[in-house]
Amino acid sequence: MTTSVKNEVNSVYGYVAAFLAGMIVGYRSIPELFGLIYVGLGVACIYLATRQDLTRLFKILPFLIYSEMFMRAYVSFIPYLFMPYLYIAIFGIMILSNGVKLKLHSNYVVFLLFFVFIEYINGFRSNDADYARGLLINTTALAVVALWGATTVITPLMANRILNTVKLAGIYLCGMVIIRYFKGEVYFSSYSQSEGVNGLAPVQLSGYMGFVVTVFFFTIMNGFEKKNLLLNLICISMATIIMLLSFSRGGIYFFGIMIILYSFFNRKQLHKYLFFILLIPTGLFVYNFVTAKTNGLIEERYKEEGNSGRTYLVEAAWDLFLSHPLAGVGPGNFNTEITKDKLYDQESGAHNEFARAAAEDGILGVITYWGFFLFLFLDIMKRKPIQREYAFYFAVFFCLVIVHNGLKISLQPLLILLAVATPTIRASKNLHVTFSKKPTLQS
Repeated sequence: MTTSVKNEVNSVYGYVAAFLAGMIVGYRSIPELFGLIYVGLGVACIYLATRQDLTRLFKILPFLIYSEMFMRAYVSFIPYLFMPYLYIAIFGIMILSNGVKLKLHSNYVVFLLFFVFIEYINGFRSNDADYARGLLINTTALAVVALWGATTVITPLMANRILNTVKLAGIYLCGMVIIRYFKGEVYFSSYSQSEGVNGLAPVQLSGYMGFVVTVFFFTIMNGFEKKNLLLNLICISMATIIMLLSFSRGGIYFFGIMIILYSFFNRKQLHKYLFFILLIPTGLFVYNFVTAKTNGLIEERYKEEGNSGRTYLVEAAWDLFLSHPLAGVGPGNFNTEITKDKLYDQESGAHNEFARAAAEDGILGVITYWGFFLFLFLDIMKRKPIQREYAFYFAVFFCLVIVHNGLKISLQPLLILLAVATPTIRASKNLHVTFSKKPTLQS
């Protein structure tokens, strides 16, 4: 496979067009029409997969990813699991097209494949077939994407193109939310709710926007787009405001951890810290704006103690694992078992895939699912500095999301793809790829 892309920078016209498109969709006057367009773009992605046209495929896919919440909320004829099924179709086709040429550059992906096999075998014990199917399809999509990533090298220039499109898709999502504020007064409360984000799922939106803010942060800190510095500052401000207005604290926590990691990896490059000076007034503006817009409720939200019961759910998962150490309680049974065993006062999902794998699949789930991430991080640490740094960001961000909210959003397979498919290797005839030594995100 040969992929060639130009190292392009998003223009102001691109961001404006994406923002206006988001506002049109978010107005919700004809959601069914946009649902048809959404499905049509999904079919186009399948066609592009048959052609192995990665350039066009990754221009469309991020917009489908960032439209997912709207489609789930407002377009009833689109299945809730549309994106996981689409992932399986797209990347399954590209895997099969390689045929006997399929070779792995990252063997640890077999751990995830074994985990999927265990989940399907163990799934016969599930008490709720529909709920278990959702878990299995999401996990299968992740495994198929990871397998394709383990057979393909995404060039640094292609990775840069994907992240540029993610930024555009993030601004598109901002427009989808902001249109709500033109339609009437918005009433806030001191907990995560959909009122401030145009009826979209607040916890999921927080994760989506957290990644967009992170990518804009990397762009600003690396100084690659100096001519577009003001534009990027405006975009990161808008994306951060939308993230905060969800009142879900996950996104800002993820972003904070990314800042800490970036500071660690770049601790010897003091000149980059000058860009932090530019972000200080930006941060103050965002803080003052959100505080005023919510009448101070945002401050109350971040003063609240606890993590919405997630710690207790992890403890319940550990108790289930100790009670059923070999094969767990079965996929999809966590929510009923925790009330049956009086480990939690109401039915709830685990909200944490590491905990769920242990509770529902036992030691087999721990070895395979946890093992995949262990060897992924070990592999990442062996890479050259640039590939190591950014693959580490992608893998950590993925883990943060699944610890905070489980495996529920279609951004997560893309994160795993960027972590797995960006190894430091030389191009060879066996891999059927081209590889560039330029950094994933130019600095």
